[in-house]
Amino acid sequence: MKDGIQHFSREDFFYSFFGALFVGFVFMSKGFLIDIAKNLTNTHLIIITVLTLIFTTTQIYFVGYTRVHDKVHRGFGEFWAKRFITVYVASIVVSLILIYVYGINKMIGSDKIINAVVAFSMPCSLGATLSDLVKKIKF
Repeated sequence: MKDGIQHFSREDFFYSFFGALFVGFVFMSKGFLIDIAKNLTNTHLIIITVLTLIFTTTQIYFVGYTRVHDKVHRGFGEFWAKRFITVYVASIVVSLILIYVYGINKMIGSDKIINAVVAFSMPCSLGATLSDLVKKIKF
């Protein structure tokens, strides 16, 4: 770990998954997100997705990339892509698991599943990036 932050590994997916799960449980238990998902339009879904991209990218940059010392050989694009894809896939998987395990799909109907996934994926993606934040804290 010569440049301040470890290279991304398969283990990081599991950290992202459990971070997303931890935050997802909190939001899943709030009925208001289920009600909100029922009423989201395509415009809302686009805005939520763009904001998720912005918030997650910001968190990846400030929590992770700022600790990279050799930015010439470790560009932000590659650093971001590995983390963002992992974080977003983990948040989508967690969202789907929570929606189906707790029967939210029955409450909102099959035509609104995408709405619920997008609504849950924003807080889950922020939770998925917590692993880098926890690694930053020196105990």
